[in-house]
Amino acid sequence: MRRACARLTGVDAVDTFLRRYPDSPVVFDLLGTLDPTAIRARLREVEPDAEEIFFFAASVGAVFGVRCGDGSRVAIKLHKRFTDETYFDDEQSLQIRLAAAGFPAPRPLGRRGLVTREEWLDAGVFRDAHEPEVRRALASGLARFHELATATGLRPRRPFFPLGEERLWPVPHNALFDFDATAAGAQWIDEIARAAKPMCDLPVGREVVGHSDWSAKHVRFDAALRPTALYDWDSVNTDYEPVLVGTAAASFTYTEELDEPIDVWPTVDEVRSFVDAYEQRAA
Repeated sequence: MRRACARLTGVDAVDTFLRRYPDSPVVFDLLGTLDPTAIRARLREVEPDAEEIFFFAASVGAVFGVRCGDGSRVAIKLHKRFTDETYFDDEQSLQIRLAAAGFPAPRPLGRRGLVTREEWLDAGVFRDAHEPEVRRALASGLARFHELATATGLRPRRPFFPLGEERLWPVPHNALFDFDATAAGAQWIDEIARAAKPMCDLPVGREVVGHSDWSAKHVRFDAALRPTALYDWDSVNTDYEPVLVGTAAASFTYTEELDEPIDVWPTVDEVRSFVDAYEQRAA
């Protein structure tokens, strides 16, 4: 334990993250502190054997990449936005079944309350989904995910968009977003949402198990553009196929993982091409 504490007090991924985002409202909202020592203490509470934090990120949850005393590398995610423990059990069961079917799912290592653990999987590289061949690989991968995940019989359900009768927008997924405080000048966006809202819950298409954040930042590929790792498994959800495909088509190019900056959003033509590629694979 002394050796682990000593390793965790050096410069690590927590320090690197906070140097880049020293006043991060997301980290403070998730962990209640911006003090690196206190953040490491939170990690030690859930993983006493941690010797090194080689990765740290925060969005919907706080993710730690940890090297343990036995040399193993583990991904530990502290959740706050979603609190249904049954959902996390279903999510991890799905990972186990898809990994057994040959899909590049990190192997779950268990759950303690709202903290999930899985093997650290980083084979392959991230790619630019503006490249047509990468776009097609992502669309094909989504179709395969829907096919394999739905066939398991598991139905993880995550109420990410509980709009209700009056709300136009869901509760933001992290503290970066405050729709009420930024409403001035955004009325035209609300008007589009208001017109689209009656269609949101229409039962169109088949129900499938999918991934609601299917984008270039969450998929690694080998040289043949075969997926080698899929991340963000708490984005798994059961929904109508057109909803999941449309969500992916609108954001599949998003990534901050490349060495050179890119336009993170797809063009209208790229959105259409993604849907075409998905339909060809799913047919």
